[in-house]
Amino acid sequence: MEFPTDTAGDKGFIKVTADLDSEQSGDALRRAFEKLEAEGKKTMILDLSEVRILNSYGIGKILICHQALKEKNGVLMVKRPTGFVKEVFELLMLDKLLPAFDG
Repeated sequence: MEFPTDTAGDKGFIKVTADLDSEQSGDALRRAFEKLEAEGKKTMILDLSEVRILNSYGIGKILICHQALKEKNGVLMVKRPTGFVKEVFELLMLDKLLPAFDG
């Protein structure tokens, strides 16, 4: 499993194309993050529009990425969480921690 990445200027984009509820999807997120990090991207956007299930494993991986960027004065942003994922973000106040990206 691989999540596609893209870049635009100083931003890196990760399109999460599966649920973040397993070691396999968590590792795919980590690899995509590390790829963009190696390219020097300090602003990364997670597109979660296709994610339907997000559990503690996926949340942990997102927070690890957030912390790694924060330590380098970077920022992790989130694009379009919907449904259950949006509810989880709001319940855990992740929507306050991770800014929304509307581009």
